[in-house]
Amino acid sequence: MKIANVIYDDDLVNHDMVDYINYYKGSTKYSEIDSSLPTLYVGWKFMKSSNQDSDLLCCAEILNTDIIPNKLYWEFSFSEDKSKHVKGVNNFVNQAPLYYFKENYDYKSLDPVFLNINSINDIKSHIPKIIDYLYNFKNEMLYCLSDNKIFGINLKTYEFFGFSCDEIIELISKRTEIKINDLDGTEHQHYYRKMPNFSYLKRYLVVILSN
Repeated sequence: MKIANVIYDDDLVNHDMVDYINYYKGSTKYSEIDSSLPTLYVGWKFMKSSNQDSDLLCCAEILNTDIIPNKLYWEFSFSEDKSKHVKGVNNFVNQAPLYYFKENYDYKSLDPVFLNINSINDIKSHIPKIIDYLYNFKNEMLYCLSDNKIFGINLKTYEFFGFSCDEIIELISKRTEIKINDLDGTEHQHYYRKMPNFSYLKRYLVVILSN
């Protein structure tokens, strides 16, 4: 699953390419790629020369690497500014999951206290009738994906308030098309090694695993 683009001409120094990024080497117009993904141009001059006829240049500033927040950024090439180049490219790659998922998916925590949930029937009224994917993390957290919405259920919290976790799992499972059980955390560990700086990984794994 690709969740961001990096467009560059000169080499990316001190950067290890990751498999969740589309890398484009050489002059590439913003209009020629999937602009629904967060995108980074590496090189101030390179970014401008690649988009000479584009309106996006009106939004680009030499003192601000944000062109369109959460969508389009630029960073210096190594020859333009060595320290900013290394830090900026790696920072974008680390933040790309957050840019992508927060922009495209709504998250709702089904907190029993905040939502005044007192029974299994109350839970029914807060979850979709049809759930596309269910990600079960160690029988501790359930993440339900329906369209572009994710519902999080903390089973430990519900257990603390006297709910039956098995009953909740059964309820959710009956409404779910595809179930992904990660009872030993193997799937999470696999993607954690790829995105160690993404603090919301568990929340959005249901999206990654659905692709």
